[in-house]
Amino acid sequence: MKKIAKVILGLALCIQASAALSKEQITIATDATFPPFESIDANGKLVGYDIELAEAVCKAAELNCKIISAAWDGMIPGLLNRKYDALISQLTVTEARRKAMAFSDIYDHPTFRFVARKGAISDTSPEGMKGKVIAVQSGTPMDAYVTKNYKQSIIKKYSSGSEPYLELKAGRADVHMSYEAQIDYSFLRTSDGKNYQFVGPRLSGKDAPEFGEGVAIAINKRNTELLADINKGIRTIKENGTLSALNKKYFTAE
Repeated sequence: MKKIAKVILGLALCIQASAALSKEQITIATDATFPPFESIDANGKLVGYDIELAEAVCKAAELNCKIISAAWDGMIPGLLNRKYDALISQLTVTEARRKAMAFSDIYDHPTFRFVARKGAISDTSPEGMKGKVIAVQSGTPMDAYVTKNYKQSIIKKYSSGSEPYLELKAGRADVHMSYEAQIDYSFLRTSDGKNYQFVGPRLSGKDAPEFGEGVAIAINKRNTELLADINKGIRTIKENGTLSALNKKYFTAE
């Protein structure tokens, strides 16, 4: 009888393992031009805060996930057309986006800043930036904010998160706006950013609706089961300390 019980237990474990392996693969797209949140390293591997967060969420929720790099301007259309199952790329939750997509529980509340060459910009008000060239990534909260408020400035929009820095360094832009952490950890703390500084106030969704409610994972509205699973994973990594450890790893002040 013991031998039979062992055989039954073994079969049950095999069935469970097979079921886990046969779970439908979830495709998560990210714009890998936005370090330290998401980028591609020298070996061609996706790395960054959001990549590790997505992996942790998928593990906690027992999801079979594949994270891929995708062009920023095609990510949301790809989600709506079900080319991707979810998006993770520091996506801010806004009223307009909620009409098109579902969002997981919020896992971060970013702040936004301007960055410019040291001594070049002292007044970041719309009047103070009259005639200045502002570089932003298109289709982002930064794009929406400056387009609405800086009508007397020249706004240049770029498809990736790294291009505005090239324009700033080349002198083709006077100022760039992005996530404060992204500017700090991917630019100001590097040799490329030694002659640049933050200018103007720290901004968030409390200051302007364009900056949204916070950052979350986007999911197709029709996939309610996946939304529930991802929220379960986010709750788990918050409770077990994984999210706190990730924040400490990537954003510990020097």
